[in-house]
Amino acid sequence: MVLTPARVSQPQSEAPASVTVIDRTLIEASGARELYEVLKLVPGMAAVKVDGNVPSVAYHPTQARDQRRMLVLLDGRSQYQPGLSRVSWNDMPVDIRDVERIEVTRGPAAAAYGANAFTAVINIITRDPRDISKSGVTVQGGNNGIRDAHLLGVHRLENGALRASVSRRADNGYDEPFEGESLPDGKRIETLNTEWVWDADARNTLMVQAGGSRSRLERQQEAGVADIGEYQGDPVQKGERAFVSLQWQHNFSRTHQLQVHTYGQYNQEITDFNVCYRDPVTGQTGPGGGLFFSQELRDLYLQNGSDMGATFAAFPADADATNRYLTLQGAGAPFCAGSELDIQEVRYDLEIQDTLQLTRWARLVSGAEIRHDRVQSDSYLGGTQDNISYRFFGNLALDVLDPVTVNLGGYWERDQISGDHFSPRAGVNWRLLPGHHLRYVYSEALRTPDIYEERANINIQAQTLSPPFADNTKALLGWAPAYFFVTQQSPGTFEPERIRSWEVGYYGQFSAIELDVRYFQESLTNLLSTALNPFEFEPSNEGWVNHQGTEAQLSWRPSVSHLFRVTGAHIHTDTNVKTERRLAARDSGSALWSWQFSRQWAFSSAYYLSNDYNDNVFERADVQLRFRHRAGPTELEWRAVVQHGLNKAPVVFAENHYQQDRMWLGVTVRI
Repeated sequence: MVLTPARVSQPQSEAPASVTVIDRTLIEASGARELYEVLKLVPGMAAVKVDGNVPSVAYHPTQARDQRRMLVLLDGRSQYQPGLSRVSWNDMPVDIRDVERIEVTRGPAAAAYGANAFTAVINIITRDPRDISKSGVTVQGGNNGIRDAHLLGVHRLENGALRASVSRRADNGYDEPFEGESLPDGKRIETLNTEWVWDADARNTLMVQAGGSRSRLERQQEAGVADIGEYQGDPVQKGERAFVSLQWQHNFSRTHQLQVHTYGQYNQEITDFNVCYRDPVTGQTGPGGGLFFSQELRDLYLQNGSDMGATFAAFPADADATNRYLTLQGAGAPFCAGSELDIQEVRYDLEIQDTLQLTRWARLVSGAEIRHDRVQSDSYLGGTQDNISYRFFGNLALDVLDPVTVNLGGYWERDQISGDHFSPRAGVNWRLLPGHHLRYVYSEALRTPDIYEERANINIQAQTLSPPFADNTKALLGWAPAYFFVTQQSPGTFEPERIRSWEVGYYGQFSAIELDVRYFQESLTNLLSTALNPFEFEPSNEGWVNHQGTEAQLSWRPSVSHLFRVTGAHIHTDTNVKTERRLAARDSGSALWSWQFSRQWAFSSAYYLSNDYNDNVFERADVQLRFRHRAGPTELEWRAVVQHGLNKAPVVFAENHYQQDRMWLGVTVRI
């Protein structure tokens, strides 16, 4: 049974999509330490750290740092952040030990979830407190500074239960020298996740969730800034997140249910950096570096069409800019400035969903949603931007003939940035024989431009200045406060990215084997493939990508003590933009074997291959050994995990030349 494709529980053989289910057994067998890692078990999915300590997770991936084209749900709350079109796996307020199940709808699902359910939907479902019998604490440590802890508390109530968990993950990253330098990629992440479930009566259930996270990530120096200045220490990115969620479920009857879900969430991220800037004439740090934060150089930059090369070529002949440069020479001290990249996002969401069994052969899931997103950023947006969206959806399942099920779905939405849109999906599932099904699915989806893409107004302010610039800012730099001379503004004319997809699939269940195979073709158009950052801002909807290929996943349980699971994908990618190929592996796959060889001992191993990411092959083997025993009323579980890279190729980019294996030991005590 799966929940995600059509928003209702249904047999996987009747779902209008290919689905990968990663249950708690698979999560534990994988030995994964972080949530994103288990998604390597999904065919066609990339889950790697492209930027040292920042995971990139994408289905049928393209851009190496692109997480814009997939929706992630955590207990029904969208983790897709509209400010910068991303999903932050580091800041997600949940620990992997709190997850009960992950369902991945492989293919566009905007007909069920709206814009930005573009290539896939990952639905993360946490553990129901009513299903947890014991509290516990876990600690683990290993090389690379791995220091993790997790505390879980459960309390039974007369008509419900309460769960609360606190976790901490920390490591030093890899910090392998690259061209003689150690790249900073350490991190520290803390999470809080709570849930209270109350069964008011046989018809009504209330669920309240609340929590949050804090993160501290070491970040690498920005190449564009390092070209014109010297960092006074590596940048540090700090994040905070909080949420509260309320869900009410009411059963009118066995064939009619209503669900009301509302939530609010807050996210803040700040990256601080301090740089002493070089004199543009001498190339040495000095007072002339203040020219980069002067009013005159900003004016000259705008006069030259926001072209840095043309700006500095015109500088010697511009009287205002040269006079400002001469004024700066009198400061007598190097120019240093502390700045930050900041963003705050707030979302309020209300959704009503009705599930009705119309007849024995017809079932309808319908509903409405209203959402308010507010994004505040001085550096990216120059202030605060809002976007309110209204949505209506419906999914109809029809058993038109005994062996045939037809699924029809659609999602209409309107938002202040992108206007009106409709996303359809149609699927046919045909039962050839008991346990053997064919399906055909056609769907369309879109990704609306994020608030930054549509309303970017980049201004990087000097938050702190070195003396004497701090006390004489206007006299020395021409304005106060002072801003970096490079600025960018979005034209605000982007069209939504679009995808059209169709697939033919087979789903079969044998005595101990479950097999899912699909052939698909996807056409992505209107893609925003070009860079949109302070140094490269080239807005364009001209990108396109075509995918076609085959995916398969097989699970085999020859006995209660053995589990074999194999996935594979072979995908051809064609595109007009080179960067859209960087994470598009031609061949990828995974294999996992779990063996419970006694009541106390268990062994599991996994193998992952992606050939290739940006011309680099990713290949890794993991091994895990677990031992459980009792000590009086207490249950203890010990585990040892080793992650071994099978080649020395870098991960996507040359600077990610990670050669160290990761290994750790952990113990869980349950009471």
